[in-house]
Amino acid sequence: MGYNNRMSHLFQLPFSYFLWHYSVAWVDLLRLYTNLFWFLSHYFSIGILFRTLFSPWRRLIATRERGNAGLLGKLIVNTITRCVGLLVRAAVILTGIFALLLLTACFAFLLALFALVPLIVPALIISGLTVIGGNIA
Repeated sequence: MGYNNRMSHLFQLPFSYFLWHYSVAWVDLLRLYTNLFWFLSHYFSIGILFRTLFSPWRRLIATRERGNAGLLGKLIVNTITRCVGLLVRAAVILTGIFALLLLTACFAFLLALFALVPLIVPALIISGLTVIGGNIA
């Protein structure tokens, strides 16, 4: 009696796998993608860097001095620190966007591969049996 029960579970295994593979697994993969996307966007602080794009680099600003020479020097230093901040933040934002695009491309490839794996495995088994059968004759 126990043997028949185990055998029925064994025959149900391929059907259970296909049911899981084409239903529950896709939801889990989508959740994995959203978690990785969230992580990368927060790791590179893309939103914060966009909001502070034109802020001075490391909050370096010139202090106030008296006279026209002090005002001109302050304007030059503040402009330079804002340009440096813009360049560094833009580089980090572009790196983050590239990482997000790379994640999306890799994930699309893996989804296509994941969809085809149940079809590839039987094809490889049949191909292997054909090669073995061809070598025997």
